[in-house]
Amino acid sequence: MTERDSETMADKTQHPPTIDLDGARLRPLRAADAAALYAYLRDPVVTELTSYPVVSVPMVEAIIERALSRWTAGELSKWGIALQQDDQLVGTCGFNEWSQVHRWAELGYDLARAHWGKGLMRRAVAAVLRWTFRRDQVDRVHAFVRIDNRRSERLLERSGFVREGCLRSYRVCRGQAHDFYVYGLLRSDWAAAQRPVGADEARR
Repeated sequence: MTERDSETMADKTQHPPTIDLDGARLRPLRAADAAALYAYLRDPVVTELTSYPVVSVPMVEAIIERALSRWTAGELSKWGIALQQDDQLVGTCGFNEWSQVHRWAELGYDLARAHWGKGLMRRAVAAVLRWTFRRDQVDRVHAFVRIDNRRSERLLERSGFVREGCLRSYRVCRGQAHDFYVYGLLRSDWAAAQRPVGADEARR
């Protein structure tokens, strides 16, 4: 099934499309993913530089239920990242919040540590941005990153995001306030970056 076919089906069912990521795929989260999501979010290295609270089974079940209910309501939300060979959930990527009125969405993601450094999340973010901006529902995507989370900063910068400022004591992370950077990407900037090198000169 092509991405276009999947997207057409998604429009009818109010679920996101399944998108190939070369060895993995973005797909809708499922209630059965709770065990896998809990397993990798329990790793303190995965969550130490995020604003996740202490991880529990009810918490991950609520994450999945919220994603499912928001897609069903026609809102943008999160995908699961699953391996192609066994459909095992190893991460999530998508949107924590979405404003239909103001046409922005807040990007969020997480990934099991065993899959860090392989380019998987970079491909997932690129696929989410491509699908979202092409649907013409969002003009801006932003993300909030703890100032000590250099790995996440690099991911966003390589994905075309620009650091727009620092929000002091923006979020309390397991009892302690932390500063966060805000990164933003406009649809117009994303579209310009998709044009082949030399395309503008060729039109002159």
